[in-house]
Formats: sequence, structure tokens, C-alpha cells
Amino acid sequence: MKKQPEPPGDPINVYFHEALLIGGDATRLYLIRHAQSQGNTGEDLTTGDADLTDVGWEQARRLGERLKTQKIHRVYASPLRRTQQTASAIAEASGLEVMPKADLREVQLGQADYDIRLLPQREREKVARLIMSEGTWDAFPGSEGSEVARNRVRGVVREIVNDHPGERLVVVAHAAFIQTFVSVVLGLQRDFVFYPFNASITSVRAKNGRFVLWRLNDIAHLDGMPAGFGGIS
Repeated sequence: MKKQPEPPGDPINVYFHEALLIGGDATRLYLIRHAQSQGNTGEDLTTGDADLTDVGWEQARRLGERLKTQKIHRVYASPLRRTQQTASAIAEASGLEVMPKADLREVQLGQADYDIRLLPQREREKVARLIMSEGTWDAFPGSEGSEVARNRVRGVVREIVNDHPGERLVVVAHAAFIQTFVSVVLGLQRDFVFYPFNASITSVRAKNGRFVLWRLNDIAHLDGMPAGFGGIS
């Protein structure tokens, strides 16, 4: 049998070429949290479908310039305005159209949706204890729940990847959606182990049903923006 050529470059590729999907024809998935919205600044905490702020529009523009260099093939987004507006800036920079996907929506947190401060004090204290001790969406009363959210998030990402093998795909979604997917990829029981910044990039590679985390919460394209905007302070 003819020996297969070893991957060129860094010798560590020999050990981790397949395990970590280095090079090759893996699908590149860029998970983007929407840019800063009026909900993030407290200007709109009632509709659940806020527009971007002026800062958010600048973040979205920078995302478009950054991702244009990746030669992306498709842009998906949840149907909400903040994700659609962010995705439109990315798609326009690369000459693409935004493809809406309902299951890319945010994790539903029941009584705590939009603003957890609206819960009664005793309920807020209970939620806070469960967040610390268990760290799952089950902590929120009336929420979508951890198992349902994980199945939805895992399912829609697999569907998108399976439809476009080997391509470079942008998925504009929400903080809890991205948190959940990262926990699924890493095999963690907690649903949230980090805070996704507005307009951040989390990069994952996928092949043959496997997902490998490559980049987490990248905001290099926001360099120079005032501290505190977009949750980067």
C-alpha cells in the first residue's frame, strides 16, 4: 500500500491533523454574536426585537471587513432585527445574501426574558443560586430548558453544516445560543462557561459529524473602539 504523504509545515500537524481538523476539507463555521443592540444598552428591554445602536452598526461594518478576507460562502442568521442587521453588513461586504433560519433564535428564558431584573427579588436570588451551582438554562423559571435548547442548537448547526460540506459559513445568532453550542462541542454539562461579546467571532471546524473549537470570542476587529461599548471592557 502506498504511504500517504504527511501534512506539510508544523510537525505537530502529524499528530493532530485529523483529531483537530487541521487543513483539509473541513467546514469552517464562524459563529457571530449580533452587534450591540438597543437591548444591550437598556434602550429597548420590552420588545425582544431591538435594532442595533450606532456603535452596533460600526461593529457590524467591521465584522464585514474582517470576514471578507475569509472568502465566506454563505451567511445565516436568526430572524430577529439585531441579527439580520448584523448579518446584512457581513453579507454585503462579501456580495452575499442573508439566509434566515428560525432555529437560530435565542434560548428562551421564560420569566427572565429581556431583563432578569423584572423578576421578584426572591425569584432572582433563587435563579442566581442555581446559575452558580448548576449553570444550566433550567435555572430560569419557565425557560426553554437545557435539554430542549441543546437539541435545537445542535440540530440546526448540524443541518447547516450538512447542507454545505467543506464551505465557509457565517452564522449570526445570540449569546445563549453560542454559549450552548460551545458547551456541546466541549462536552460540558454547564450550558454557559463564558460571556460572548457583541460582534465576537467563535470559530468551529466540522467534519464527519465532529466539531472542533478553533477560536473563542475573538474581537480583534473591534480594536480601538471605546472601552465598555459592546461588552468589551
